[in-house]
Amino acid sequence: MTSRILAALMIGLFVTIPATAHDIKTQHGGRAVEAGEYHVEMVAKGGTIDVFLADHNNKAIPASGHKGVAILVIDGKSQRIVLEPAGAARLSGKAAGALPASPKGVVQITPPGGKAVQARFN
Repeated sequence: MTSRILAALMIGLFVTIPATAHDIKTQHGGRAVEAGEYHVEMVAKGGTIDVFLADHNNKAIPASGHKGVAILVIDGKSQRIVLEPAGAARLSGKAAGALPASPKGVVQITPPGGKAVQARFN
């Protein structure tokens, strides 16, 4: 009986996750995920990572006052990149070297006076 309930819960989890992920529209050519009250879009080019913030209606959120850090796996090693406001709705940071086009890892965003959220990019 317990295994049937667990199996039903697992099936429900796998069915609902893709439904939320496909609705996020990217506006800057990167990958976007939901994180708390944000849509977080990550764009990696060369040694620079840009993170764009938007609300759930894809309206840009001003980056001023926000802090961020990207913890990415590059060549099998974890790399921590500090992100700072660099435009209207963009946080930006420099990596130690070139980044892959679609790096994997976590971006943590801390809004002014708010609770930090994490965006996972797999």
